[in-house]
Amino acid sequence: MMTARQLSILYLVVFLFTTLRLVGQRIDVASADFRSPLDIPLLLSGTFGELRANHFHAGIDIKTQGAEGEKVFAIADGYVSRIKVSTGGYGKVIYMTHPSGFVSVYGHLKQFNDSIRKFVRNLQYKKESYTVEAFPGKNELKVKKGELIALSGNTGGSDGPHLHFEIREEATQYPLNPLFFNNITIKDQVSPRISLLAVYPLGGLTLINGKNDTAYFTVEKKGKDYVLSPHREISISGPFSLGILTYDQMNGATNKNGIFSVDLLLDEEKVFGLEMDKLSFATTRYLNSLIDYPYYKRKKRRLIRTQVDTNNRLFNYRGVNNNGIYSFSDSLPHLFQYVISDVYENRSVFSFRVESQERQAAESKKGHAENNGTFFRFSRENKISTPHISLTFPANTFYRSFYFQLKTLPAEEFSFTPVFEVHNPFTPAQKYFSVAITPDSIPGKLKDKMYIAYTPDADQAYYFMGAKWKGDKLTAKSRLLGKYAVLADTIPPEISTVNFYPGKNVSKQHSLKVRIREKQTGIKSYRGTLNGHWILMEYNPKKNLLTYNYDEYIRKGENTFKLVVTDLLGNETVYEAVIVY
Repeated sequence: MMTARQLSILYLVVFLFTTLRLVGQRIDVASADFRSPLDIPLLLSGTFGELRANHFHAGIDIKTQGAEGEKVFAIADGYVSRIKVSTGGYGKVIYMTHPSGFVSVYGHLKQFNDSIRKFVRNLQYKKESYTVEAFPGKNELKVKKGELIALSGNTGGSDGPHLHFEIREEATQYPLNPLFFNNITIKDQVSPRISLLAVYPLGGLTLINGKNDTAYFTVEKKGKDYVLSPHREISISGPFSLGILTYDQMNGATNKNGIFSVDLLLDEEKVFGLEMDKLSFATTRYLNSLIDYPYYKRKKRRLIRTQVDTNNRLFNYRGVNNNGIYSFSDSLPHLFQYVISDVYENRSVFSFRVESQERQAAESKKGHAENNGTFFRFSRENKISTPHISLTFPANTFYRSFYFQLKTLPAEEFSFTPVFEVHNPFTPAQKYFSVAITPDSIPGKLKDKMYIAYTPDADQAYYFMGAKWKGDKLTAKSRLLGKYAVLADTIPPEISTVNFYPGKNVSKQHSLKVRIREKQTGIKSYRGTLNGHWILMEYNPKKNLLTYNYDEYIRKGENTFKLVVTDLLGNETVYEAVIVY
């Protein structure tokens, strides 16, 4: 039998040839003569396919030296086929279609170039809305390769200044790994890191080192490869699956980024694979089935599991045997070997042995506890109700069948219902399900201010989930399991000016800034006017800041500024001031 080291070398040679051949089949990179979207060396704070909250990262996040305002260029000839301005997501974003059959995406922008900005501003004033979306025709906003299209920023759901960049197939809208393309490259000779192994028992009869519970093992680098740390023995009886915590790095940056591929060999045979070559927005939420979701909710770290749930439709798996579940009928040692790779084929190998033991006869108490409740078949619609709450889960809401629990807990001091514990927050849901709650009482003046609130845990704050009445029931849609109750919000939003006040002469400044806050349910809308005309006020929710940059609607002399802010329950605050320009 070959040694583990010899096996790893042979496998890597075969894998390299196979990967290059498959990449050539999947993506015709030769047809795309692209340039980099920035004129600075590319350092990444996020990689393609990186594991994020409820989704895979659909592009690469390019560092902009910690600041906004880096020049962003079109990577090829084409036209702007979509523009969107939103307070979340990609913020200010440009989608550009190219003749080669690809679409490039530039997100979290600070501002557009003059022609795009004029197009967007006209649309915003037409719709009287800061948030807009448009799909220009082929001849409206043509762009040449290397043309300045925007400045990088920090808009939308960004946690810091950077450029989010994607390349998609035009026909499918599947995002592709941008680092496959010529001229979009990073300097990377750093192999991925591996830090933790998880071994999961499947059923009450499985024992891992004598216990019917998940076992976690620290992994360390020893020489060129990875091993268990300290040297540990793993003995198993019964079926089990595995999980691994791994991340990638690159030259010149310390970020812990996502990996490109995971492969697992068992006794020299590949039994599991995962590859981040392309993604589908239709399947991106299946990430919650790929990872160890309870571990993530507790530790905020994402382990990649080998077990493929019955209702997991992610297409990034490669060569998975027996749904990623392993079991031995002998009493021999077995060699597992993980091979983790980045897109530049820097690889790390982690080998460990499992000693197979005879199956034990006793069933654990844990197995009995998990069988309490109502059995939900994932492939069917499931309904459950009490006198106060009813829940409807469409077919395929969950990734597997399981026993569902619904409990009624004492009411909070500020709630109009008991607290309903809807299973637990450690179980992910793929689809939206319906929640309907009947309050204990409905005070007439408060009915329109009542809403369904959610919290993953009683020690955390509740937040708004929905407030639609159907008869005497409040209803909402959700994809989160946890605690629900009915609360009321009668407090209007707060408005405070930043750089002006009634009667101030504002002619020496270039903008008006206002902070708006809503502590309970959130901002639904705002409307600013100057002398009765709607004005464009850019909203930065990260700073709770509205900004009006002077335009033709501010006039010499006195100006009447008015702002109306409404929350999700219709509570309204109005601020009005006369200023001098």
